Amino acid sequence: MPKESENILTAENLHVKIGKRLILHDISFGIGQGEIVGIIGPNGCGKTTLLNALSGFLSLEEGIITFRGKDVMNLEAHARARLGITRSFQHAGVFREMTVGENLMIVIERAEQYPWWWAFSSKYRRKMDVEIKKALEDVDLLPHKDLIAGLLSGGQLRLLELTRLRLSRGNLLLIDEPTAGVAPILKSKLSEIIRKLVKEHGHTAVIVEHDLKFLFDIADRVIVLVDGEKYLEGIPSEVRNDERLKKVYFGE
Repeated sequence: MPKESENILTAENLHVKIGKRLILHDISFGIGQGEIVGIIGPNGCGKTTLLNALSGFLSLEEGIITFRGKDVMNLEAHARARLGITRSFQHAGVFREMTVGENLMIVIERAEQYPWWWAFSSKYRRKMDVEIKKALEDVDLLPHKDLIAGLLSGGQLRLLELTRLRLSRGNLLLIDEPTAGVAPILKSKLSEIIRKLVKEHGHTAVIVEHDLKFLFDIADRVIVLVDGEKYLEGIPSEVRNDERLKKVYFGE
């Protein structure tokens, strides 16, 4: 685990309630710059709730969250996103009624702070075209640039969503179930894109995932949640071979 001074995000003693039910209890961990951290655990253990709390979609009962040394507890989700905490969801967060290219255009326009009149400028239009083309080439989606996004396969939607996250210039990517609805043939491409986001583009990623093989192959560190509490934490090889993990998933 990175030293506290190296952490881009620190969570201390997080408690989250939904209604009267305590979903997360006394969760603490740090995320180092440039890490890929996996979150696993049985259904209902609080994985997605944890991402919602970190990104500001849920309030804490108790605890502290700091990002780049700044207390973000009083910031709403959109304000945390502006600081660099970006979030994907179990169902791909793209505008399905727009084309693939338009999905990237609105992200680039905001992230690059294009002027309101950019569409009337040949210089800015060329710049936008180049950026969209490069981004789509990176994920093998360029042939689908003018296709309505809702017509993409599940795996292609995930690739588009990850590309939107990269272009948004968020530094900490909270990714929820990236392989959900994805055909096995595209999982390796997803893994490649996530590694590229972190190792080449300088992002940090926290990934909730049910596919343990996918996650163990990509993560630098794994945190296991059970019944809303942190149960295990370590590098993938340690967690994979820990008898306690086998008990969680397969019983005694």
